[in-house]
Amino acid sequence: MQYIDKEYLRKWIPERKPDAHKGDFGKILFFAGSTGMAGAAALSGRAALRSGAGLVRFLLPSLSDPIYPILQVLVPEATCITPEQIPDYNEYDAIAVGSGLGEGQERIGILEQILKNYEGKLLLDADALNSIAKETISRDTFESSKAELVITPHVGEAKRLLGGNEQIRTPEERLNAVRELSNRFCAVTVLKGNGTLICTPEGEVLENTTGNPGMATAGSGDVLSGIITALSGQGIPSFPAAACGVFLHGKAGDIAADKLGQISLNAGDLVNSLPDAFMEVV
Repeated sequence: MQYIDKEYLRKWIPERKPDAHKGDFGKILFFAGSTGMAGAAALSGRAALRSGAGLVRFLLPSLSDPIYPILQVLVPEATCITPEQIPDYNEYDAIAVGSGLGEGQERIGILEQILKNYEGKLLLDADALNSIAKETISRDTFESSKAELVITPHVGEAKRLLGGNEQIRTPEERLNAVRELSNRFCAVTVLKGNGTLICTPEGEVLENTTGNPGMATAGSGDVLSGIITALSGQGIPSFPAAACGVFLHGKAGDIAADKLGQISLNAGDLVNSLPDAFMEVV
């Protein structure tokens, strides 16, 4: 088993040139959040901005959607748009779908359009994965996607994607599961948990060494999605972007836990600790 360390990150995190502009650091789209779950989208967007994304946008079914004003307040640096304002999804360097998305038909329909039309780096998390497991989205739509996929399941989501009967507890079971998911879905897979595993479709696996139990809190996965998507949008290939994102996410958690303790740690603290994590690592 190979492990992610600071030297690995330093090979991949790009230096910023003096004449750089926001277009050099990725145009990112989040399709996330729903009524009662606006915070999931906000955490992802804030994490992406703290991870160097040049431009962040939220995709909403319409600007009359209830979460529109919430996102404008919680993430003022980002903009909100509708599908009608996107002539081509491929104008985005990376897209993330699923955090707090819910399973309403209108949102599922937009997810299907992204899967059918986008050919770039696409991260699927949370309700996007649940829609695939439940086949709310047809298997044909998913399997015919030309996107470069990253999936980020926790153990419960991994079980659902694999059929629901697998045991994923021991290190060996986790290793088998992440390889099976990567192979079955032809995706870079991030199997979250203690010693998060990152696997390529070919079966190469890296294990993370940062993080602590205080990160087992609502919204932590949304922050991770934002970090990985931001790094992908800056031109880092999907596998190292996922590995670097997991390491930085855990490092931010360790920094936050040192300041606040594990019990009091929440997802917003992870976002707030990302600048220190980047400075320590890069």
